Amino acid sequence: MPLRLTLFLFLFACVRDVELVRVEPARFCGADGSTCVADEDCCQGPCREGRCAVADCKTEGTTCERPSDCCSLLCLADDAGHLVCGGAGLCSGRGFRCDRAGACCGLACGKDAVCGSRRCAQASEACAVAGDCCGGVCKNSACAPPAPGCRVGGELCATDNECCGGHCGEVDEGVRGCLFQAGCRVVGETCASPADCCGGLCKFTPEGPALCQNPPGCRVVGERCAGTKDCCSGVCGPAGRCEGLGGCSPKNERCQVNGDCCSENCKATPEGLSRCADAPGKCRMRGEPCKKAGECCESGALCGEDGRCSLPGACRKVGRACAQPVDCCSGVCSPALNTTLACRDGCGPVGAPCTRPADCCGGTCAGFPAHCQAD
Repeated sequence: MPLRLTLFLFLFACVRDVELVRVEPARFCGADGSTCVADEDCCQGPCREGRCAVADCKTEGTTCERPSDCCSLLCLADDAGHLVCGGAGLCSGRGFRCDRAGACCGLACGKDAVCGSRRCAQASEACAVAGDCCGGVCKNSACAPPAPGCRVGGELCATDNECCGGHCGEVDEGVRGCLFQAGCRVVGETCASPADCCGGLCKFTPEGPALCQNPPGCRVVGERCAGTKDCCSGVCGPAGRCEGLGGCSPKNERCQVNGDCCSENCKATPEGLSRCADAPGKCRMRGEPCKKAGECCESGALCGEDGRCSLPGACRKVGRACAQPVDCCSGVCSPALNTTLACRDGCGPVGAPCTRPADCCGGTCAGFPAHCQAD
């Protein structure tokens, strides 16, 4: 074979190999005014003339087409069947359909199964259906006493500790009642489906109402906590709720795919959830909690100041894959639009995916999968 032809075939093969292994850069949703090609490039508004439409997120009651249109990330059907933005905290305002008092921000689900302005009824007060009562139980035309344990949203309280959500405030003029926490519902609050609950478990009780429960073991992100030992992440935030570490999730946190977990092992549980499990073997992967370097799997790995296995070296630029914030020059490692973890150039706007409050410009990361929420 002539030398020139041999050289041509060799170069052609090399180019082809390079093309086959090319890695597409991670995609992030853009804030208002960012450059874009398609609507999915934007966290909130549509892509118009090459830029994400400059428009604030929509408030409760405003018409919407998708959850990301709304500050609450809730685009719900009202009584007329029109899609409008719901209220924050996984509750709905007046005019929205409901099946229980706890579905409504005003804690009043009327006889027509629509949220109204009158607050829910307390124990021993008159009721016609379960939805009239804060506790969700109506017996012999009267609301049943609160179930043992914490009090759900709307029930009377004197201190924060009496409430499932940990917040006792004014629900009516001169009346103090339990208020909802922002984002997902914590253990003990009423629920309609597993999606309402931080832990992903909504189960009926012998008394009647369905209540949020936490999966066995440590408490997942969003649940209430009294100290670091309560949380799977080991971080109990200033608001008394478990927070994410940033980047990949440690053992027992909820997950969707293997890439969500530091162990690369997202495993189904008997409860029907998916939670991060141990990596094969006894060592700990990059991003997992550690006490000493010898526990980490990778050669040269250290147990960093944040108590997680990490590899020392130059920080990574925006768009590069990461496992934890320390990997990135920006200090932000969070999901891109394709759900993979990558370094971001800064905090995210409302609607952007997140793994910890610091990932969000507003400082609120909630829900599952977690997104930056409006303050």
